[in-house]
Amino acid sequence: MIKISLHKQQGLTLVELMIAMTLSLIVVFAVGSILISSNQAASVSDTLADSQESGRFAVDYINRQLLKTGYDPEDTGLVAFGTLCVDASETICIRENDSGTGDRIAVRRVAEVEEDPMDSTKTIPKSNAVTCYGSALLDADGNNITANVTVTDVYWVEVDNNGLSNLRCQSFDENGTVRANPGDNFGASQALAAGVLSMHVLFGQGNAVLTNDTLNVSAYYNADQVTNWSNVYAMRIGFLTQALSTTEAPSRDQNYIVMDSLTYTFNDQIARQVFTTTVTLLN
Repeated sequence: MIKISLHKQQGLTLVELMIAMTLSLIVVFAVGSILISSNQAASVSDTLADSQESGRFAVDYINRQLLKTGYDPEDTGLVAFGTLCVDASETICIRENDSGTGDRIAVRRVAEVEEDPMDSTKTIPKSNAVTCYGSALLDADGNNITANVTVTDVYWVEVDNNGLSNLRCQSFDENGTVRANPGDNFGASQALAAGVLSMHVLFGQGNAVLTNDTLNVSAYYNADQVTNWSNVYAMRIGFLTQALSTTEAPSRDQNYIVMDSLTYTFNDQIARQVFTTTVTLLN
């Protein structure tokens, strides 16, 4: 007779099972935390890029546009800046505001015409005969301008009907109207950059007496502090921008100061940044 020996199989004890489950939970928690952190970091990076795009565009655009300030080809003594706003209803003026959407800039220039190379009896607009957003300047009849026009370009930040904050601009002639394509009745205001929360401006004022014909800035002031606009030779401009979407990261306290502004305080999941530029007036 063959004797068969059977060995009893043994499973996991309750203690071993609990240890295995605990270790598994630790691993899952660690991996989950890494995934959540990575997702949050990627989200913050994407929204920061969104905010940076708005800020860089606003800085580049305002830089190029403000270089035209004071352009006066016939040296007629053009005043490069608009006057200060007297009340809230005025638009073609400079306003100082240390909070909210910030300041308003109003700068003046001459848009030119030149002789038509095909017909010496006619004139055609030069490349600078455009509004602040690039639309062609037209006369009252909707045709291209045939004589030089003094233009005031106004820049400010405004929240639209959709709750989106934009850098905007509008161009005006000496009568307070501007004619532009297409059918804008001389230029309804146009949004230039979405996501710009505020704009603040400091004006670089120099001494009344030039040193070696050099335009030196002695100090920067806000619009209310400038004592002689004829001696303003530069502008420092700051923008506070935000992303157009929220991040996956938790809400956090954020505090920003733009030039001479009061502190902007937020507690949310939206990425924001401050951008600054200095424009030296060439004219």
